Amino acid sequence: MSELTDELQYILNWLKSTNVEFFDCYNPGLTRQQIDEITKDLPFKLSEEVYELYQWRNGTAELGYNNGYLPLYFLFPEQLRADVICSFCSLQDSVYIYKSIGEATNYDDDYWKRKWFPLAAYENKRMLYVIGDLDPSPVYLWDVGCLEDSVRTYKNLISMISVIAECCELGLYKLIPDEYPDGYGEEDDMIIRIDEKKLEHAGK
Repeated sequence: MSELTDELQYILNWLKSTNVEFFDCYNPGLTRQQIDEITKDLPFKLSEEVYELYQWRNGTAELGYNNGYLPLYFLFPEQLRADVICSFCSLQDSVYIYKSIGEATNYDDDYWKRKWFPLAAYENKRMLYVIGDLDPSPVYLWDVGCLEDSVRTYKNLISMISVIAECCELGLYKLIPDEYPDGYGEEDDMIIRIDEKKLEHAGK
Protein backbone atom coordinates (compact mmCIF):
# COMPACT_ATOMS: atom_id res chain seq x y z
CA MET A 1 0.00 0.00 0.00
CA SER A 2 1.06 3.60 -0.53
CA GLU A 3 1.56 6.12 2.26
CA LEU A 4 -1.86 7.68 1.65
CA THR A 5 -3.68 4.35 1.81
CA ASP A 6 -1.65 3.36 4.88
CA GLU A 7 -2.70 6.55 6.69
CA LEU A 8 -6.34 6.15 5.67
CA GLN A 9 -6.31 2.59 6.96
CA TYR A 10 -4.72 3.77 10.21
CA ILE A 11 -7.60 6.21 10.73
CA LEU A 12 -10.12 3.45 10.03
CA ASN A 13 -8.38 1.13 12.50
CA TRP A 14 -8.36 3.92 15.09
CA LEU A 15 -12.10 4.36 14.66
CA LYS A 16 -12.54 0.63 15.11
CA SER A 17 -10.41 0.65 18.27
CA THR A 18 -12.65 3.30 19.82
CA ASN A 19 -15.60 0.92 19.47
CA VAL A 20 -17.53 3.51 17.52
CA GLU A 21 -20.68 2.02 16.05
CA PHE A 22 -20.61 1.84 12.24
CA PHE A 23 -16.91 2.68 12.22
CA ASP A 24 -16.58 1.53 8.62
CA CYS A 25 -19.44 3.62 7.30
CA TYR A 26 -17.86 4.33 3.92
CA ASN A 27 -18.95 3.12 0.51
CA PRO A 28 -16.71 0.50 -1.14
CA GLY A 29 -13.89 1.90 -3.22
CA LEU A 30 -14.08 2.35 -6.97
CA THR A 31 -11.88 0.90 -9.68
CA ARG A 32 -9.75 3.23 -11.74
CA GLN A 33 -12.00 2.54 -14.71
CA GLN A 34 -15.08 3.51 -12.70
CA ILE A 35 -13.42 6.76 -11.62
CA ASP A 36 -12.54 7.50 -15.25
CA GLU A 37 -16.15 6.92 -16.29
CA ILE A 38 -17.69 9.06 -13.50
CA THR A 39 -15.31 11.97 -14.17
CA LYS A 40 -15.12 11.75 -17.96
CA ASP A 41 -17.04 15.00 -18.51
CA LEU A 42 -14.91 17.11 -16.18
CA PRO A 43 -12.79 19.74 -17.99
CA PHE A 44 -9.66 18.65 -16.10
CA LYS A 45 -7.90 15.59 -14.74
CA LEU A 46 -7.89 14.67 -11.06
CA SER A 47 -4.65 13.97 -9.24
CA GLU A 48 -3.36 10.50 -8.45
CA GLU A 49 -4.03 11.22 -4.76
CA VAL A 50 -7.71 11.76 -5.48
CA TYR A 51 -7.79 8.55 -7.52
CA GLU A 52 -6.23 6.71 -4.61
CA LEU A 53 -8.67 8.22 -2.11
CA TYR A 54 -11.67 7.04 -4.12
CA GLN A 55 -10.13 3.67 -4.79
CA TRP A 56 -9.88 3.28 -1.00
CA ARG A 57 -13.49 4.33 -0.24
CA ASN A 58 -16.15 6.17 -2.22
CA GLY A 59 -17.40 8.65 0.35
CA THR A 60 -19.63 8.00 3.33
CA ALA A 61 -22.62 5.70 3.07
CA GLU A 62 -26.16 6.93 3.55
CA LEU A 63 -26.78 5.40 6.97
CA GLY A 64 -29.44 7.83 8.13
CA TYR A 65 -29.30 10.59 10.70
CA ASN A 66 -30.44 8.45 13.64
CA ASN A 67 -27.14 6.61 13.59
CA GLY A 68 -25.34 9.72 14.80
CA TYR A 69 -22.87 12.09 13.20
CA LEU A 70 -19.59 10.76 14.54
CA PRO A 71 -18.77 8.05 11.97
CA LEU A 72 -20.45 9.88 9.11
CA TYR A 73 -18.26 12.93 9.27
CA PHE A 74 -15.01 11.74 10.74
CA LEU A 75 -12.66 11.41 7.78
CA PHE A 76 -12.39 15.20 7.49
CA PRO A 77 -12.97 16.33 11.09
CA GLU A 78 -12.95 19.84 12.45
CA GLN A 79 -9.45 21.30 12.19
CA LEU A 80 -9.42 24.58 14.17
CA ARG A 81 -10.58 26.69 11.20
CA ALA A 82 -13.90 24.90 10.86
CA ASP A 83 -16.76 24.73 13.36
CA VAL A 84 -18.90 22.54 11.08
CA ILE A 85 -17.56 19.25 9.83
CA CYS A 86 -17.48 18.52 6.10
CA SER A 87 -18.79 15.12 5.05
CA PHE A 88 -16.65 12.98 2.71
CA CYS A 89 -18.57 13.02 -0.59
CA SER A 90 -18.96 10.08 -2.90
CA LEU A 91 -17.33 10.77 -6.26
CA GLN A 92 -20.77 10.87 -7.89
CA ASP A 93 -21.90 13.51 -5.38
CA SER A 94 -18.69 15.52 -5.87
CA VAL A 95 -19.25 15.62 -9.62
CA TYR A 96 -22.89 16.59 -9.07
CA ILE A 97 -21.93 19.40 -6.67
CA TYR A 98 -19.27 20.64 -9.07
CA LYS A 99 -21.69 20.75 -11.99
CA SER A 100 -24.52 22.27 -9.93
CA ILE A 101 -22.39 25.16 -8.71
CA GLY A 102 -20.99 25.67 -12.20
CA GLU A 103 -24.44 25.82 -13.74
CA ALA A 104 -25.67 28.21 -11.05
CA THR A 105 -22.70 30.58 -11.27
CA ASN A 106 -21.40 29.99 -14.79
CA TYR A 107 -18.07 29.38 -13.05
CA ASP A 108 -17.89 32.99 -11.90
CA ASP A 109 -14.24 33.45 -10.85
CA ASP A 110 -15.35 35.59 -7.91
CA TYR A 111 -17.38 32.72 -6.53
CA TRP A 112 -16.34 29.31 -7.87
CA LYS A 113 -13.54 28.63 -10.31
CA ARG A 114 -13.75 26.10 -13.11
CA LYS A 115 -11.00 23.79 -11.81
CA TRP A 116 -12.13 23.63 -8.18
CA PHE A 117 -13.27 20.11 -7.35
CA PRO A 118 -15.00 19.36 -4.00
CA LEU A 119 -14.07 16.32 -1.92
CA ALA A 120 -16.10 17.11 1.18
CA ALA A 121 -19.04 19.42 1.78
CA TYR A 122 -21.53 20.74 4.30
CA GLU A 123 -24.78 21.73 2.56
CA ASN A 124 -22.81 23.24 -0.34
CA LYS A 125 -21.91 26.09 2.02
CA ARG A 126 -18.54 24.81 3.26
CA MET A 127 -16.23 22.65 1.18
CA LEU A 128 -12.80 21.12 1.03
CA TYR A 129 -11.62 21.12 -2.55
CA VAL A 130 -8.62 20.39 -4.76
CA ILE A 131 -7.54 21.94 -8.05
CA GLY A 132 -7.96 20.01 -11.28
CA ASP A 133 -4.86 19.37 -13.43
CA LEU A 134 -2.55 19.84 -10.41
CA ASP A 135 -0.83 16.65 -9.28
CA PRO A 136 -0.64 16.72 -6.36
CA SER A 137 -3.03 19.53 -5.55
CA PRO A 138 -3.19 21.62 -2.40
CA VAL A 139 -6.36 21.25 -0.31
CA TYR A 140 -8.43 24.39 0.23
CA LEU A 141 -11.28 25.32 2.55
CA TRP A 142 -14.08 27.36 0.98
CA ASP A 143 -16.88 28.84 3.07
CA VAL A 144 -19.52 30.94 1.39
CA GLY A 145 -20.57 32.63 4.61
CA CYS A 146 -17.46 32.97 6.75
CA LEU A 147 -14.38 33.43 4.59
CA GLU A 148 -13.58 36.32 2.30
CA ASP A 149 -11.55 33.95 0.14
CA SER A 150 -10.58 30.30 0.03
CA VAL A 151 -7.95 29.24 2.54
CA ARG A 152 -5.19 26.82 1.65
CA THR A 153 -5.26 24.34 4.53
CA TYR A 154 -2.80 21.64 3.39
CA LYS A 155 -0.13 21.39 0.70
CA ASN A 156 -1.69 18.15 -0.61
CA LEU A 157 -4.10 15.37 0.30
CA ILE A 158 -1.50 13.09 1.91
CA SER A 159 -0.39 15.88 4.24
CA MET A 160 -3.99 16.42 5.39
CA ILE A 161 -4.66 12.73 5.97
CA SER A 162 -1.29 12.36 7.72
CA VAL A 163 -2.15 15.18 10.14
CA ILE A 164 -5.51 13.57 10.92
CA ALA A 165 -3.83 10.19 11.47
CA GLU A 166 -1.23 11.80 13.73
CA CYS A 167 -3.96 13.48 15.78
CA CYS A 168 -5.53 10.03 16.22
CA GLU A 169 -2.19 8.57 17.28
CA LEU A 170 -1.49 11.35 19.79
CA GLY A 171 -4.98 11.22 21.27
CA LEU A 172 -5.81 14.79 20.28
CA TYR A 173 -9.42 14.08 19.39
CA LYS A 174 -12.23 13.93 21.90
CA LEU A 175 -15.87 12.98 21.77
CA ILE A 176 -18.25 15.80 22.67
CA PRO A 177 -22.02 16.37 22.32
CA ASP A 178 -23.07 17.92 19.03
CA GLU A 179 -23.19 21.69 19.59
CA TYR A 180 -24.94 22.38 16.28
CA PRO A 181 -28.18 20.37 16.30
CA ASP A 182 -30.11 20.56 13.06
CA GLY A 183 -33.40 19.22 14.33
CA TYR A 184 -32.86 15.73 12.96
CA GLY A 185 -30.24 14.07 15.15
CA GLU A 186 -30.71 12.72 18.63
CA GLU A 187 -30.00 15.00 21.59
CA ASP A 188 -27.07 12.82 22.64
CA ASP A 189 -25.37 12.77 19.23
CA MET A 190 -21.61 12.84 19.62
CA ILE A 191 -19.03 14.28 17.25
CA ILE A 192 -15.24 14.44 17.22
CA ARG A 193 -13.39 17.67 17.95
CA ILE A 194 -9.76 18.60 18.43
CA ASP A 195 -8.95 18.76 22.14
CA GLU A 196 -7.30 22.19 22.12
CA LYS A 197 -5.72 21.74 25.56
CA LYS A 198 -4.00 18.55 24.44
CA LEU A 199 -3.02 20.20 21.15
CA GLU A 200 -1.43 23.11 23.00
CA HIS A 201 0.47 20.71 25.26
CA ALA A 202 1.62 18.61 22.29
CA GLY A 203 3.08 21.70 20.64
CA LYS A 204 5.34 22.50 23.59
